[in-house]
Amino acid sequence: MSHIPPPNDPSLIPPSQDGSANAAGDDAPPIFAGPASLLMGATTFFASGILAIIGAAAAIYSVLDKPSPPQMAHALLIGGAALFAASAIMPLYVTVAIRSRRYTITRRLIEREQGFFVKHVDAIDLAKVKDVELSQSLFERLFNVGTIKVFSADHTIPSLLIEAIPNPRPIYEQLRDAVIDIGRRRGVIALDR
Repeated sequence: MSHIPPPNDPSLIPPSQDGSANAAGDDAPPIFAGPASLLMGATTFFASGILAIIGAAAAIYSVLDKPSPPQMAHALLIGGAALFAASAIMPLYVTVAIRSRRYTITRRLIEREQGFFVKHVDAIDLAKVKDVELSQSLFERLFNVGTIKVFSADHTIPSLLIEAIPNPRPIYEQLRDAVIDIGRRRGVIALDR
């Protein structure tokens, strides 16, 4: 009688080129690697546009209509110019902050890198992931972006938001399938929450 190894037997997992076990698909291309979508800052961009219009209108009004007393005209000019300048800088700051947030999702781990001047990197091993969820608002569905929420057994990162990623449905499905695959190989049976 021949011996049939169990499905999670390490001998069934093909070795990688360096000889170590390739249990997590290390040689496979990443599921996703890139920054969050700039749509993440849509409300900030909209608000800064409104504030820029208000600031420009106040500055123009103070110059053209010359309201009395003169101190009021001076205050409107300075306040309007300051508001316009701040609303012009705000979108640049938000764009840099969003673009400096990068995600890398492989069949082994999820890594989030954020920060412009000071980088902060954290990661969750897919073996510790309990569940993943995809959420999209109506606005996000119109632009085909979404947020994947990852629930893990990792005590330092119990949940992780992968925010505003483009074309999220295939990424969510591949991540979900990778988590299920790792659970099956470890002999873990998924239960509903």
